[in-house]
Amino acid sequence: MHDPQHTNACSTVATPPPITSMPAGTSKMKETAKGSYNGACSVFVGEDFLKNRTRNFIRELWKDLRAKIARTSIDSISSLEEGVQPVLETMKNLGNFDISCLEESLKTLFSQATAYDEARSLSSEKASKEILARQLKEAKDRLHNTQVREQKETLQVQATNDDLVSVKKERAALNVRIGDLRSSLKRQQELLGAVQTEIREINEEITAIENTSPLSDDMVEDLRASAKLLEDAKENLRDLDPFA
Repeated sequence: MHDPQHTNACSTVATPPPITSMPAGTSKMKETAKGSYNGACSVFVGEDFLKNRTRNFIRELWKDLRAKIARTSIDSISSLEEGVQPVLETMKNLGNFDISCLEESLKTLFSQATAYDEARSLSSEKASKEILARQLKEAKDRLHNTQVREQKETLQVQATNDDLVSVKKERAALNVRIGDLRSSLKRQQELLGAVQTEIREINEEITAIENTSPLSDDMVEDLRASAKLLEDAKENLRDLDPFA
């Protein structure tokens, strides 16, 4: 990942072009570039000036890069590697400075970052013994609690099913009882009808009797005599056999 501050610095830096001409009036300065102008002026060395400025710029680059690395979490260090390379190339191209120690240190840093990332990746895939033990205990506790709930619900289901079976039996018995009662009711209704018919007939008989005039004594005597004569005639017929 590029640091914007570093990127801006790198994009504005290029190897300074060689000085090919000097403004008018500076020929004496050019001639005395490796010496003094006069006794009252300080010595000006162009190569040393550029080298010092370049060194300061490279030093600032390194300070910014070092600060960027210091601010970055170790989990993200490896992400800086690609962005660091152009900064190092720029630092090498700006002048004849030996930055091999920086390169070696950064190489070691990113090598360790890669090893750390690999170890972190493996550790994320495999939990520690303590974590596994805790997770196993939690899972077993959940299993136990769920099994207790299962047992409770199983008993409740069994009880409800027993109640249902009992109610079905009661209903079957009630259906039988209902059938018996209906048959009994039918018979009782038939008997009641017969009794009511008999009562009606008796009432009609009573009414007829009440509306009938009573027999006189003579009529009763005549009836008895007539019945006696009939019995005698029937008796005579029983003993009569003309073909004997």
